[in-house]
Amino acid sequence: MLKNLLLLLSLFLSAHFARSQPCTPLGDEVTYGTNNVWMGYVYDNANFTNYKGYITEGTPASPNFNNNFGGPYTNYPTNGCALFTESFSVRYKLRKTFSAGTYTFTVSGDDAVRLSINGGASWLIDLWSYNSYTPGSVTLTLNGVYNIVLEYMDGAHQNRIYFNVEQSCVASATPEAYGSGVTWNGYMYSGINYDIYKGAVTETTGASLGFTQNFGGSAVNFPTSNCPVFTDFFSVRYKLRHTFPANAYTFTVSGDDKYRFSLDGGSSWVIDRWSYNSDNTMRMYTANLSGTYDMVLEYHEKDSSNIIQFSSTNAIILALQLEWFYGRRNGEDIVLDWKLTSADNLKNLEIERSTNGLVFQPVGIISASPDSEARYTYKDLFPSTGDAYYRIKMNELQGAISYSKVIQIRGSGEQNRIFPTIVQNNVVYVNNVRPLANATVLISDMTGRSISRKSLGLISAGRTSSVFLDDLKLSAGVYIIQLLDNKEVCVTERFVIR
Repeated sequence: MLKNLLLLLSLFLSAHFARSQPCTPLGDEVTYGTNNVWMGYVYDNANFTNYKGYITEGTPASPNFNNNFGGPYTNYPTNGCALFTESFSVRYKLRKTFSAGTYTFTVSGDDAVRLSINGGASWLIDLWSYNSYTPGSVTLTLNGVYNIVLEYMDGAHQNRIYFNVEQSCVASATPEAYGSGVTWNGYMYSGINYDIYKGAVTETTGASLGFTQNFGGSAVNFPTSNCPVFTDFFSVRYKLRHTFPANAYTFTVSGDDKYRFSLDGGSSWVIDRWSYNSDNTMRMYTANLSGTYDMVLEYHEKDSSNIIQFSSTNAIILALQLEWFYGRRNGEDIVLDWKLTSADNLKNLEIERSTNGLVFQPVGIISASPDSEARYTYKDLFPSTGDAYYRIKMNELQGAISYSKVIQIRGSGEQNRIFPTIVQNNVVYVNNVRPLANATVLISDMTGRSISRKSLGLISAGRTSSVFLDDLKLSAGVYIIQLLDNKEVCVTERFVIR
């Protein structure tokens, strides 16, 4: 408590000292900057009063800039008097000549910002309200000299002002084609919502599906096949069509700010971190795959640091590592037993469980035994009452990972049933052996992507219910159907559409 009081007192004294020191503000508050360099007139109030001095932004090469004034509660230097960065305002002025063309202006601020190209007589972008760094943009056809005014106001806490102008550039390619092999096609857009397509890029290591991209850093022009993209307020959609041999695969994605990953062309997202974060948070997804998948990786950057990272590891199923692997129900528990043919370099074993045989979650971990003849046993005290699937993840000391085969343990007691397994008349039947309070049938494809959710409501014991599939128009293939009661999986079955 005392430490916090001392910190507050220190901030107050710093502000008082900075604001009370005699000084002479420089600048006339009127003159426009030229040659792409802004004149910024700084005021020690949120309403452009108590003038402190001027600053400059931009370079002879570009008027674009991004400034956070050193952060909140600091003394920011001006040509004149130091500014305490809490509740202040800045009026930027720039007289600029534009050659005939179409230009897009983007501005953002925390808290308020607005933009004029006629000396402040009217505002093309008007975000003059407290907001958390929300961008605004406008596209104009210009030719000649313009008096640009950019006004900024900070109310409290974080401070930031952003300006970018770029001449419109039309990308000639079509952002649709998927990459192949291990080479991703990436389609880049100006704007955080895939607003203006700028051009294509590729990402590949030449050996794996993984890549890391930081776009050259924040607030720079990143080259594409057509138009450069300014690396604040932009978005990218990566595409790759890839064939996976039957196996278990783990995908890992991390990034700053938003990202999401799909295995079905963007119809659903198996990794979905579509929210702002600045900690490069990692997300993982593991699934059994077999065949060709249309992968889509989307990335959205708001401001500051830029990075997107993707990796994929396949867990080669080494059957020789397991001499045997069995499971059985023991009362309300499930007991798993297995034996390894070799325990050399083994660190530990993770037990993973699934209700559908596709998506697995860890439920336990066992340290490796130094005895090469050791047998292992694991008791799952909280198994599903329906069918359960198990596999063993084997972690080696050097970091290599392999998986056991998947075993299925049937549900306890008299079985719920879903039949037939080969569907010919677009109808399947669900037979429940106990009353269901809130029965639901969930249908998904073999990647785990949900296709349909049908509510059956309250069902008495021993009833057989019909589930019609006509409206789904399913193409030929293998699908998964599950019976749930209040989100608890009662039975999982595969069925075939011919």
